[in-house]
Amino acid sequence: MKTIHQIPKLKTLLTAAIVSSGLFAIGFHALAEDTDYSKIPGMPKIDIMTGNDRWGCEVLLCLANPNGPRAVSECRPPIDKLFDCLSWRHPCKFPSCPMAGDGNYAKQLSDGFDPCSLQGMEDAPQGFLTEGNLNDAKKFRTTRGNRKFLTHGHSSYNWGGEHWFKATEDSPGYWGGTKACVRGYQGIAYEPYTCQEDSGDSSYTTTCYRPVKVYEEVVWQKYQSRRAIDVFINGKNWTRVHW
Repeated sequence: MKTIHQIPKLKTLLTAAIVSSGLFAIGFHALAEDTDYSKIPGMPKIDIMTGNDRWGCEVLLCLANPNGPRAVSECRPPIDKLFDCLSWRHPCKFPSCPMAGDGNYAKQLSDGFDPCSLQGMEDAPQGFLTEGNLNDAKKFRTTRGNRKFLTHGHSSYNWGGEHWFKATEDSPGYWGGTKACVRGYQGIAYEPYTCQEDSGDSSYTTTCYRPVKVYEEVVWQKYQSRRAIDVFINGKNWTRVHW
């Protein structure tokens, strides 16, 4: 079965998806809208769900939509209600879906980046990184001691996630930073850069070398809103929503 790109009508989706953790994933796959879900053993009647229970299930399913929580028109009212109440000075309690089953839930957090695992990659460590193949002679030079030196291109510094930049004379403090997702670790190369050396009462400019981690693939994330919600399906992180 393949992942859908549009969630079916919400009432149909809820009926099919909130029965148990085993059936929960049905809601994220292509389904014929004319399917008679009432014939599924143990299927609850969605019409009996009211209040916060119904709202919590609507929120969970809409947040899990790969196209975005408001991509389907039926999702806009429950999601608008959620974002509105979470914006209050004293936010409301995050709604839950009592029929979703173990391991299917959503939770709030503060993080301007996404987990790299959602892209099938690893979080890069803090430090200098570059993308490439250490055996590429056009980009890396190998010395007699088998040390690699970066000769073409340059590295970029990765904070490894959010970072609070303190206020300076030129700008106020702010949240930012960088986060890179990586795969295919190649090893270490050394990159030349201009540095200052002290000599007695004076200093002079010289060339220094810093270690750079080389990966087959490096993807730099764009910084987003720190207001985030993680959605878990069967105990695994399914997606992260920023709002």
